[in-house]
Amino acid sequence: MTESMLDDTADAPHVMYCANHPDTETLLRCNKCGKPICLKCAVLTEVGYRCKECIREQQNVFYNAMTRDNWIAFAVAAIITLVAWPIVAFLFSITGIFGWIIAALIGSGAGAALAQIIRNSVGRRRGRYIRHFTLAGIIVGLVASGLMTSFLFTSFMPFFSLGGLIFVALALGAAFQTLR
Repeated sequence: MTESMLDDTADAPHVMYCANHPDTETLLRCNKCGKPICLKCAVLTEVGYRCKECIREQQNVFYNAMTRDNWIAFAVAAIITLVAWPIVAFLFSITGIFGWIIAALIGSGAGAALAQIIRNSVGRRRGRYIRHFTLAGIIVGLVASGLMTSFLFTSFMPFFSLGGLIFVALALGAAFQTLR
């Protein structure tokens, strides 16, 4: 063998395959655990590329919620929505076109206020799924209050107003982002 052939084989990198995608060749490794990863699995951080498992493990430090906190968030969101939504829907039905403007102005504030109430009710603990349980609680509260008022007042119309839909969309978005 000549010297130039030895240099070519020494410079050639060892072919690795992604740990999650065995058919994908890669030259990249996680800078924390050293696992071979492809570009689909790599997450760019300030210190280099890491695998999604190491990123999730690092993020777990910030989440300290208990399992019951998810159900507390669900119950609080459902109860507050059950009580507040008939009042809000009635106000939007009597304001007419100005209901759209009012809904746009106060919808996100109401969602953020609900998120703060939920955050205080769970002891200011953070969890990955609290925001999902909150959204489910809001939807259950909306449906329950709609059924309750339709039986009491024989009219389901205030729940289908455009102002009410704008209000609900903004409140859901604000609550979801605040509990992130």
